[in-house]
Amino acid sequence: MLPALSPENALFLDVDGTLIDLAATPDAVIIPPDLHTLLQNLFARQSGAVAILSGRPEADIDRLCGPGLPLAAEHGAILRDSTGHVTSAVTRPAALDDIAATLRAHIAPLQGVLLEDKKFGLALHWRGAPSHAPALTALVQTLAAPHPDLTLQHAHQAIEIRAAGPDKGKALEFFMRSPPFAGRKPIFTGDDVTDEPAIAAANRLGGIGLHVARNFSDGPASVRAWLASAFL
Repeated sequence: MLPALSPENALFLDVDGTLIDLAATPDAVIIPPDLHTLLQNLFARQSGAVAILSGRPEADIDRLCGPGLPLAAEHGAILRDSTGHVTSAVTRPAALDDIAATLRAHIAPLQGVLLEDKKFGLALHWRGAPSHAPALTALVQTLAAPHPDLTLQHAHQAIEIRAAGPDKGKALEFFMRSPPFAGRKPIFTGDDVTDEPAIAAANRLGGIGLHVARNFSDGPASVRAWLASAFL
């Protein structure tokens, strides 16, 4: 049974696989035509206590979800609060540039593999070529191993090398310390292993952590229908 959405909740949402369907590449996702309006209506209903927690860069989140929402981009490395103030929890690790060059050279002849260079990390995607997963995972592990300021983040048919420290759970806790989120019961919804820290944080703070595969019958479409039910 899904929880009813009260205007007193603080609502936290992942993007890919939660609000929108996954696609072969990050740029190939299709934005549901009513998504921006739905999120803006929720933002107003919750008195601003709605935040997007995603591995995506800040500009991507604004494009997919509509501009202006509070957000944690790149797994919490970038935080934009309810006033629009943006802070970075970390600095870009120096090793990322050399690792990016090595990965680009390695994947150049591979079809269906994509390297996404973010501000604080690199995401290697192989949704279009899943047979490469073991070798690419081993390569990324080898490249990251000498650098204690880097961490590996596994995801759906991808792996990310990023600055160590931030995660979505810490991002949720950051928002819950300040208005308009403070004092509310948090509800977080996500779909991937990258979302488990936020699911745990929501539960730990007396709220509810939901997982798309465990709690929703029809993926992102069910998530959007549940969010829209707040207005029925």
